[in-house]
Amino acid sequence: MGAGAGVAVGGTGVAVGFRNATTTNAAVAPPAIPATNAISNSRASVIGSFQSARSRVYHPSTLTKRDDKSGRIPLLGSFEARMRRLGSNNEGWLVAVSGGPDSFALLDLAFRSTQRTPRSLQAITVQHHLRPEAEDELRTVQRWCNEREVPHLRHDLAAPPTPAAARRARYEALRTAALQHGLPSILLGHHADDQVESILLALVRGAGPRGLAGMKDRRSLGQGVQILRPFLETPGHALRSHAEEQNLPFHDEPGNLDPKNARGRIRTVIRPELEALRDGCGMAMVNNGALMRAADRALHARANHLANNTDRKIWSAASEGLRLAALGLRAPNTTNVQLRPLCLAIADEEKRPRIFAVHGGVMELTSRELVGPKVT
Repeated sequence: MGAGAGVAVGGTGVAVGFRNATTTNAAVAPPAIPATNAISNSRASVIGSFQSARSRVYHPSTLTKRDDKSGRIPLLGSFEARMRRLGSNNEGWLVAVSGGPDSFALLDLAFRSTQRTPRSLQAITVQHHLRPEAEDELRTVQRWCNEREVPHLRHDLAAPPTPAAARRARYEALRTAALQHGLPSILLGHHADDQVESILLALVRGAGPRGLAGMKDRRSLGQGVQILRPFLETPGHALRSHAEEQNLPFHDEPGNLDPKNARGRIRTVIRPELEALRDGCGMAMVNNGALMRAADRALHARANHLANNTDRKIWSAASEGLRLAALGLRAPNTTNVQLRPLCLAIADEEKRPRIFAVHGGVMELTSRELVGPKVT
């Protein structure tokens, strides 16, 4: 797509400007330098992934540091193996990079992988204009990409009203760019610590097995485009170590450690307390994801059968958990807390018709039937 082209993001109400910083993707061999010492394990603490905000100095001559005399880069092999397991064969990659250590490490590893196995690679930065320093961070990413002839796209979005709106707009922008540039796989740098945060947030809002499974490592966005998260089982400190060892010019966002927001509070207060209570509990949550996904599939099959029925007797005979799951299918985007009064009412002795509010409408419970939801 030519420079300066624009596209409207469907359903988000914001305009996205696409600008391509470079237009080629030639393989560029990085300069060899002497090996460095092995990565220190001293950063393996719970909050070791997070340091005070700063900008790193960019030294092109030190971009290819190795961890030992063999020239091995620890994360590269595991990254490539994980991408194979995720089913990413020879298709091109679109790497979402904000300029932080996690996404910069992902971009660097993806670039190195394309030097070993040629494939199309582009980077993309979504600019929300929420922080004054974000523009400098974006230009740093552009400069890094330009020096390696990796095409870089910037997508400008109007400041969203909520984090959820920002996330939806960002994913729609990524999907649109992937379609326009023929890159079916969008790579994101979410790691195990991000997964723990997602699971804890799902737990406190009363989510079921699907929420407690955390983020999926592979998720379809439709039209043949998929999101891939290769690092969901990799601790964040490993990505930071890679970024530091390779002297990547990453930036830390101060808000990541702000206890006033939910994720910042988990990182600085809650997660350390949980790890003190039970060492390794974070990775245990991550590893529990497969079990939660299996439980969700089994529950969904039974809940789907119940959701398609209107007979109150059949509903009341089901367990409370199954009723909640089926109601969730009937009324998407309604929390279990909101659905619980209806769930309990189904099994009580009351015969008079009652109306229960759900997201976007109401459901009616009579002596014989459960009807709805009806849009209000």
